[in-house]
Amino acid sequence: MILTGPELVQALEQAEATHLNRQVAACSQLRGYEKSRVIAICGGIAAVTDPVFGRKLNHVTGLGMGVAVNTDELAQLESIYAAQGLETHIDVCPHTDGSTLAVLAERGYSVNAFSNTYVRELAPTDTYAAEHGGSGIEIITDRAFVEATFVSDSVAGFSVQAVNRPAVLLETLAQIALQRSDTLLFAATIDGKVAGTAGMSLIETASGLLAHLYIASTLPAYRGRGIQLALLRARLTAARNASCALAGVTARPANTSARNTERAGFSLAYTKSTFIKTR
Repeated sequence: MILTGPELVQALEQAEATHLNRQVAACSQLRGYEKSRVIAICGGIAAVTDPVFGRKLNHVTGLGMGVAVNTDELAQLESIYAAQGLETHIDVCPHTDGSTLAVLAERGYSVNAFSNTYVRELAPTDTYAAEHGGSGIEIITDRAFVEATFVSDSVAGFSVQAVNRPAVLLETLAQIALQRSDTLLFAATIDGKVAGTAGMSLIETASGLLAHLYIASTLPAYRGRGIQLALLRARLTAARNASCALAGVTARPANTSARNTERAGFSLAYTKSTFIKTR
């Protein structure tokens, strides 16, 4: 499959939209926030949840994928976010309809961030060597073991970042992963202690079953010891065993997650731009 081909792009964007949709559905059940919902807009979806979650659970993805962007629809969405006290954040795929950039420019949007979408094709004969060497890393997939401390482990792993996120958001994201029936959970341990955790959702797309890798973190005391690479390889093995055709993951450019992703054999499919309204 050609990395820049329209079928692959559509599968990756479809998976991202489905993932966000399921996050909102789980969030609504967990938090009981009556205004939580997903709004279809011009080929994509807009997530609307509690404002305390910021852009992570309040943003647009898939805008203009195969559909022209309508100024009036976008204006209505902006009003919905503004009523929540939120800016409108739109993650735009470079394969979006040609109308997208013109409408965003007209409405005063500019780019404030980027994210890389990585992909790897999977085949039944593929192998993903653990290569832990003498690191002592063990990957646990037993759900009873992993879920017992998944929330606290995930929060601890994400607690030290370049941009700190509210504890309530970190807790809710971990609880969402626990609740989703399409998500497999993983823990990496060293000497019997949890060193990192991760999730992988199985999402059906037009190009086959896709493994969407997400919510991976390493506890601060274990950073630099190959935890994330081990979790990536374990999830690829699980994805292959689940008969996935593709695996996808998103990472900020030039950070540790991006480097680990490439070391695990993923290729950069495209870079998305995050647009926000500045005037």
